[in-house]
Amino acid sequence: MSGFSAEWLRLREPTDAASRNLELTAQLIAWRRRHDALSVLDLGSGTGANFRILAPALGGGQRWWLLDHDPALLARAGEALRQWAEKRGMTAADQGETLLLKDETNHCWLERFCLDLNEDWERLAVANVQLVTASALIDLVSADWLERLAQRCRTWRAAVLIVLSYDGSIAWEPVAEGDERVREWVNRHQHTDKGFGSALGPDAAPALARLLERLDYRVELRPSPWTLAAQDAALQTALLDGWTEAARQIAPEPDDWLDVWSRHRRDLIERGHSRLSVGHWDLFASLE
Repeated sequence: MSGFSAEWLRLREPTDAASRNLELTAQLIAWRRRHDALSVLDLGSGTGANFRILAPALGGGQRWWLLDHDPALLARAGEALRQWAEKRGMTAADQGETLLLKDETNHCWLERFCLDLNEDWERLAVANVQLVTASALIDLVSADWLERLAQRCRTWRAAVLIVLSYDGSIAWEPVAEGDERVREWVNRHQHTDKGFGSALGPDAAPALARLLERLDYRVELRPSPWTLAAQDAALQTALLDGWTEAARQIAPEPDDWLDVWSRHRRDLIERGHSRLSVGHWDLFASLE
């Protein structure tokens, strides 16, 4: 699958945390109250940001399986999770392959697995999964992969929390010539193979909602847009660079216009005059 650097994940983590849909978070917490110890499978876990956001809200006893294909990100996750726990006044201890984070009221067991998310994750020997979660993942996968995910969740009777799936919308302020052209090319690029076959891109979250509804899940799909201002210049610049390269890879015509557009956008960002909204979906589904 496509790789993501630890720096990119670090850069986006605060915005991800601030952008999650609060209504769905409240529904997740209400669902969690009906369970004692909780087991969670986190797909494409990266450096553990999804855990850092969700674990305090879920509370109590939790066992997490963190799955990613990148051993460097998983190693960074171990360091980042220990630092995060210590800042919160929690103890961090290794128990074999398991990292135990705890304080007076919360006990979190974390196991990290380096697996190919295209195939190997389905062979992972885990039992009694109650919650399957992922962040910024399913827009990379194919329709077949997403159907297998839905079926596996149904087999486990697990609740599903999939957040920050790109929905295809990009809106810059102030508007400039070329904005819509770049958005169209970026969205075409979103459908190219990211290691799972032809990617669903912006269609992924609605597609998963339909799959889960057919499997008798109650599904909620809510917007979770990024809203970036002048203080988010680093993230805006990283997005600009990534989108410019994506458009350049697949645009059939000469890209002189793209260079002009990119320089103009960069100038606006550097002068603190740029605002950017990027649309995402959050999804929560359960059988209860």
